[in-house]
Amino acid sequence: MDVGIFGAGHFGLSLAGLFDRAGHTVHIASRHLDELSDTVAARGLRHTYPGDVELVAGSSTILVGAVPWLELAALAKELPDLEGKIWVDPVNPYVREADGSVTLLSTDGRPTSSVVAELLPKAQLVKAFNGFTTPMFHSGPLTSMGRIVAPIAGDHPAALCRVADLIKTTGFVPIIIGNLTDSVILEPRGPLPALSIPLIAP
Repeated sequence: MDVGIFGAGHFGLSLAGLFDRAGHTVHIASRHLDELSDTVAARGLRHTYPGDVELVAGSSTILVGAVPWLELAALAKELPDLEGKIWVDPVNPYVREADGSVTLLSTDGRPTSSVVAELLPKAQLVKAFNGFTTPMFHSGPLTSMGRIVAPIAGDHPAALCRVADLIKTTGFVPIIIGNLTDSVILEPRGPLPALSIPLIAP
């Protein structure tokens, strides 16, 4: 598959590494392409290519919005028509304060993906990867008890199947938990992040 990623911070690059190691072609957008090219090379990502927003948007039907919560609205204004595209939403509504602390913003009880879907009304949105942590990227999907589950949610069955297939190639186990309204259980205030360990598929 070809995957487009918007955002070349720690999380975006971690996702790029996950897909790159699975053999997918990854296009990743950044405002600092020269610096990103050096980072991609240093990480040994052989199938990952830096590009601008327009190039990445046209690179694949599966696009990942890995920018901070407060930057999503600005990104949405830069994007071309996303008709027929699948938008994977891994973002939680965190904002980093000037002192380095992190604040969880309120969405007035709405699932974050519903907010994102309003910004990108023509895209088929799937909530996925928002519960992934740095150790998961480093250690991979295998544990002594089984494989780590990657819950996903969305309103479009075909898009859910495509994202599930993508997740399977990385070794994690996709489980569809429901529609975008149901995706609230995946969010930081929901029940799944409160578990002491990730969900495991034996």
